[in-house]
Amino acid sequence: MAVVALIPAAGLGTRFHDAGPKALVRLAGRPFLLHALERLAASGRVDRAVVAVSPGHEAAFGAALAGFDAIPVTTTPGGETRRDSVVAAWRASGAADDDLLCVHDAARPLVDPGDVAAVVDAAAEHGAALAGSPVTDTVKRVRDGVVVETVSRHDLFAAATPQVMRAGLLREAVAAGLADATDDVELLERRGVPVRAVVTSRWNVKITYPEDLARAEVWLAAEGRR
Repeated sequence: MAVVALIPAAGLGTRFHDAGPKALVRLAGRPFLLHALERLAASGRVDRAVVAVSPGHEAAFGAALAGFDAIPVTTTPGGETRRDSVVAAWRASGAADDDLLCVHDAARPLVDPGDVAAVVDAAAEHGAALAGSPVTDTVKRVRDGVVVETVSRHDLFAAATPQVMRAGLLREAVAAGLADATDDVELLERRGVPVRAVVTSRWNVKITYPEDLARAEVWLAAEGRR
């Protein structure tokens, strides 16, 4: 059984000053993508990776990946949506049905290698698993700027990546024509496939806004001093 990381990296960083590929935004002088790939490789579980890149930016991704040799990495054109890019990377991977697909956002460059290993191990045992953490904030449902409901949080879980599944489960979901999911394992949930939730570090943040990038810089500096 192989473990193949799929990195949907075709999105553009429109919330940053540079509206180029978000995966190539620099954190501590290096692209998000390299941070994420290094941490996936350091887990000791991921054998290789396929990166779905934004068409027209292939040369930039090639330059970013030049010299990276922790695990083999190939690229393939991404799609218009995240789901399209994940499917494109899966199809380009050549993964067998029994292999595990480890989908991870390049914009989560602080993922802990130990957490990656824990999610992969859970998927190897159960078929599918995702990283995340219990919701601790009070959650309000708001319509037209007005609070209409306080939502009970006792069983709410904030999903993150990696999200890991057997390739055959993804193939079946795609064959069933499922689309418009907000994350990867939702495609499996709709088919009644149990997905294990693995509690992982809250530092595995998704960098969406410039202030997230500033916090990540501080975290990396602190990590380096430990």
